[in-house]
Amino acid sequence: MSLYKKIEWKEFRQNVIESDDFKCTSCNRTAKEVVLQVHHKFYIKGKLPWEYGTENCITLCKGCHASEHGIIKPKIGWDYVGEEDLEDLIGNCENCGTSIRYVFLISHWKWGFQEVGTLCCDHLTGTEIASNQRESKQRYKSRKSRFVSSKRWKIEGNKTEIKQSLFDIQIENRDNYSYLTIHKLKSKTKYKTINDAKEAAFDVIESGKLYEYLDKHKINYRKKKK
Repeated sequence: MSLYKKIEWKEFRQNVIESDDFKCTSCNRTAKEVVLQVHHKFYIKGKLPWEYGTENCITLCKGCHASEHGIIKPKIGWDYVGEEDLEDLIGNCENCGTSIRYVFLISHWKWGFQEVGTLCCDHLTGTEIASNQRESKQRYKSRKSRFVSSKRWKIEGNKTEIKQSLFDIQIENRDNYSYLTIHKLKSKTKYKTINDAKEAAFDVIESGKLYEYLDKHKINYRKKKK
């Protein structure tokens, strides 16, 4: 799903256009005559398109919007905002037109937002953010896959167990669902498959969220010194 297809953007866009009476604020043509778009009056580094006050945006038709931004896109001065994995080559880079799977949202203080691929993101931002993000995600997926299929998993009856990092992980199959327990903490989530539970265990440990939870609730997970 493109970032511009997310519900947050659709709702924000609709609110702005509605506040401008469904008309281009420049030429006064309506949605029945032209394609209406939302123009940001200014851009803040790191903010997603919908993270602005509606008063900071105006409704413009596609033609007036293009004129507002100028004709030639700048080749420098772009900032990375966020990214999304579409899971397949179903996206299109707005800079070079190639089919892309990994969509990177970038913004320019004058031009606005555009969704681009890995190479264009690195080139326009003058960084290796996109390449590093993609490489990091691929490593994460590889580690998760190895964890899920690890031979260290032990099966006894309806229970599947493993020790990962400092934690004992147990998955119990009951009533056609899998139930996850880590460090004697039982998850309330019912998982459809054992692999779903395994992936959830990996995510909560790998991300550090489990450590944060244990520290917050003052639950000891460190080995006692002898």
